[in-house]
Amino acid sequence: MIELKTVGKCSGYKEILEKINIEAIPECERNSLDDLIDTGAELLGIFLGGSPVGFFVLREYRSIIYLAYFAVSREHRSEGIGSRALKTLIEENKDRGIVVEFESPAGSKKDDMAARRRDFYLRNGFYETGWYTFYDETEFEIACTSASLDIGTFTEFTVYLSKLVSDHIPKPYRKDSRD
Repeated sequence: MIELKTVGKCSGYKEILEKINIEAIPECERNSLDDLIDTGAELLGIFLGGSPVGFFVLREYRSIIYLAYFAVSREHRSEGIGSRALKTLIEENKDRGIVVEFESPAGSKKDDMAARRRDFYLRNGFYETGWYTFYDETEFEIACTSASLDIGTFTEFTVYLSKLVSDHIPKPYRKDSRD
């Protein structure tokens, strides 16, 4: 059974989750879990049989929960743990929309992996929104757990987040209206 539990900076589990962070998140995209917690993010451990096997990093803003990071340990990938964890997260937050960005397969140098990631989210309760962002020379699609994205709130969130993490906060756009 999958359990999701908040993990703090002083928890012994955080060290295990940091190892998963290092193995799973590319260095150019990775932040330490301590830095994320220090800027107000919630570290939510994914536990299987009482042991941590992955994590979510979440940022809450008004009616949305932004899924900033999601990782499962190498040893437990392709076992359905990620799908079960994501479905549990969605179920536990039915009253709030969860928003995620992932590389757009059309704009990715790694088309196959980007397509697999996109399909994973769409299979597990997320919807395409028609909104995109662009940063670090990569186009990202924005998906959410409700049929439509509250783009006003999401845009406010990006402004709020830019005050916490100043090195990248892109402006959402639609492909038919990108400048």
